[in-house]
Amino acid sequence: MTVSITISETIDGAELSDALVGDALAVGLDLGSVQNNSYAPLTDKSLNTGAANLFIHHNAAIDPITQCKWYLQAYGSSLAWAYGGARTPAADIQALKDLGDSSGTSKNNADGLSGGLWIDQKWNASSVQQFDAGVSKVYIFKTSVGFSLATAVGIVKESMVYNNASVETAATTPVDGVIGKALDTVKGTNSHQKMRIYMPAVFAEGGYYQIEAVLAFSFTA
Repeated sequence: MTVSITISETIDGAELSDALVGDALAVGLDLGSVQNNSYAPLTDKSLNTGAANLFIHHNAAIDPITQCKWYLQAYGSSLAWAYGGARTPAADIQALKDLGDSSGTSKNNADGLSGGLWIDQKWNASSVQQFDAGVSKVYIFKTSVGFSLATAVGIVKESMVYNNASVETAATTPVDGVIGKALDTVKGTNSHQKMRIYMPAVFAEGGYYQIEAVLAFSFTA
C-alpha cells in the first residue's frame, strides 16, 4: 500500500495551490512579498501577527507515518517546473542559508536582525508567543539546520492535532515525528506548522526567490 501526503492551509484541507512564477503549471506556497526589517506573511508587525499555517496530513487508514522531518533544497532538484526567480536555484538556496546563518532571534524582527525561513511547531502558540523561541518550538533554517536529510528539522509532538467536529484539537498523547492514521485522536491526524520568511534591515538583492521544501517520512502498511 502507498500513502499520499497532503500539505494544506487548513486542517484536513486540499493541497497547496498558490500559482508560482516561471511555469504556468507550477503551484505551491507563496509566502508573499517581504520587506527589509520585517517578515512575511505579515498582518501587523507590532502585534506579531501573520504567518502561513500549514497542515501536514495523509491518507493511511491502518498505520501512522513516522520519522517526519523537513529539509530544503534547490528549486528544480525534484520538480519539473521551470525556475522563475531572478538568479539561479543554487544562488537562492545559498542566500537563504546565509540569511539563516546570520539571523537574530527577534520574533517580529523588531531589531531588524532576523532573517531566513523560520517555522514554529507549537500549533496553539498565541499571536504574542508565536515565533518566540523562549516559549514556542521555533526553528531557523541555516547551513547546519534543515538543508539536507541528515540535518532535517524533525516534526515535534507539540504540532499534533486532529479535527474534532471542525474544531482543531490537541492530540491526547502525541509522539515526535509521528502523524497518526485517519481518526487518530491519540497521536493526531495533522501536524500544524507555522512558517515565515524574515528579511533583515540590511539586504539589497530583491526579486523572486524559489526553493523546494521536502517532507521526509517512513511508512509501513
